[in-house]
Amino acid sequence: MTGQLFVTPGWHELPLLLFALALALVFFLVIRQNARDYREIEAWLAEEEIGS
Repeated sequence: MTGQLFVTPGWHELPLLLFALALALVFFLVIRQNARDYREIEAWLAEEEIGS
């Protein structure tokens, strides 16, 4: 039964696919924002080091 689930995809798999795509988008956005914050903190620390 489970082997045949994705053999003939139908409209029942659409919510699962949409959820997986939304989850991937959220992960991408969170990781991108964390990288931006990390670079901002590094720049701030470098600026503090220069000012000392």
